[in-house]
Amino acid sequence: MKAQIVTAAVLAVTATDANALIKSISRANCVAGVINESVTYDRPNLDSHWMTTFSTHVGFGAVGGHTRSAPKAYTWRSYAGDRFDSSKNTVTGTHLFVDEFGLRRYQQTIATDCNLGEW
Repeated sequence: MKAQIVTAAVLAVTATDANALIKSISRANCVAGVINESVTYDRPNLDSHWMTTFSTHVGFGAVGGHTRSAPKAYTWRSYAGDRFDSSKNTVTGTHLFVDEFGLRRYQQTIATDCNLGEW
């Protein structure tokens, strides 16, 4: 019985995530190595949703780092990042949003490069 409950929960979560139009991405060390960012966005519809994004930037081999955040807003795109950080970083994005079904969602992304193929 316990296994059936776990299986049902996994299938329910993956089914709704597969339909989600909201995407998330983090990019690190882009454009001359100075742009580090995390973005939550609705594509292709550009519909607005409640979103907030946090982007944590930690230099390679470092402990700590800093976090940029986007305020909670009803928008199609939530951006958190900095454009003048010359450290080589690992970027971890935390993406919180309400999806098109009215469900609260959480996604996490990690990047050490530009992830240009993700757009």
